[in-house]
Amino acid sequence: MSWHGHEDRSSRSSDIAIEFRNVSRRFTLRHEQRSSFQDWFVGLLRPRGRAEEFWALRDITFSVRRGEAIGILGRNGAGKSTLLKLLTRVLEPTGGEIITHGQIHAMLELGAGFHPELSGRDNVFLNGSLYGFSRKQMDERFDEIVSFAGLERFINTPVKHFSSGMFMRLGFAIAVHMDPEILVIDEVLAVGDSAFQRKGYEALQRLKAGGSTIVFVSHNAEQVRSFCERSVLLVNGKMLDIGPTDEVVDHYNRMLQEEVVDASILRVRAIDEDAVVIDRLESGQDLGVEVLLRLPGEQHTSALFIALDLYDRQGLHLFGRTSELPDSLPLIDGAGPDTRRIRASLRGLPLAEGTVTIAVTLQRSAGPGVDTVDRQETAVEIDPVGMAGSRGMLRLDNNWDWEVPPALTDEPSPNFRLSRWTGR
Repeated sequence: MSWHGHEDRSSRSSDIAIEFRNVSRRFTLRHEQRSSFQDWFVGLLRPRGRAEEFWALRDITFSVRRGEAIGILGRNGAGKSTLLKLLTRVLEPTGGEIITHGQIHAMLELGAGFHPELSGRDNVFLNGSLYGFSRKQMDERFDEIVSFAGLERFINTPVKHFSSGMFMRLGFAIAVHMDPEILVIDEVLAVGDSAFQRKGYEALQRLKAGGSTIVFVSHNAEQVRSFCERSVLLVNGKMLDIGPTDEVVDHYNRMLQEEVVDASILRVRAIDEDAVVIDRLESGQDLGVEVLLRLPGEQHTSALFIALDLYDRQGLHLFGRTSELPDSLPLIDGAGPDTRRIRASLRGLPLAEGTVTIAVTLQRSAGPGVDTVDRQETAVEIDPVGMAGSRGMLRLDNNWDWEVPPALTDEPSPNFRLSRWTGR
């Protein structure tokens, strides 16, 4: 497997911006129950339980021309988000090769990388530096970014006090003003009210007209039709179709009409103890996971299981738990028909730092021959706050005990004195 980064703009002769060559991505699911942290830790070193391979993508091959907008279509769990994470190097491929010509800017989780304690102003400059822009260059863009987001009154407020809409509008505004060579977009045109959505769509059209290569994922097939010249249709991790967008969208719509309506995962989010959506978590804090489910008609949840799995950036399986859904779940008022909500809490997540992928799988059984109904992922960044002197991937309570000989103390007692150093 391999992944090649961008080349300098002046050195490129190819008309191709992105190439996927037989790209596959495999996850390993372990169906086991760990009742204590000791079980969890031992499981990292010596995996136990029944393992199942899950191929999120299998043998994907296509290319994108420079300046082209290509759409990625498919049901939840088809592999769209995994494809984008491979393209942006959030994940590495299990097999195959990805080649890109140009700097990639991503709109996967709007606001990812924002520091909650910093103001909106400081986060604009911080994100600009991550994109490789100088302070002078960001000064030139700053007023336009703030105006685009409509946050003039709040730009000096810490972003932890922003509403989710304000948070995402600022993330979107920053991304579209970074002059991207390759822009990767995942379901972000649903940001804000209809007026802001129109403004965002117009901004993307200007980027496209200016020569940016755009990879566009949306559940709105008609939006893909109006924006993209070509599209890819994914089904169960495999590429079912590729070609002119009109033809692929028609194929997708026919496929949806023929499908039997089944249960599905509407949304997976990382949350804090107050059920506020987060994309960053301090090491050692509790991690909450909120899942919205669609259970059409009179479906009985007793036949359904929910699996929660955590992976690091390299795909190492950190944790897995499969649980049967209760016989009935209450509807959520005002959230649409057939919508239910479940939440999980992982106490004191002991990972030191890095990106953790949260994968939620809805399945028909927990035994052999698991029938996957739907799958969705999200990611959270672990912030290594207060970890000076620590190393490794785990943050564990620890202490050292030692005895000091009487000769090294002022105490006349012949007994040794016990001393202790404690840390995390």
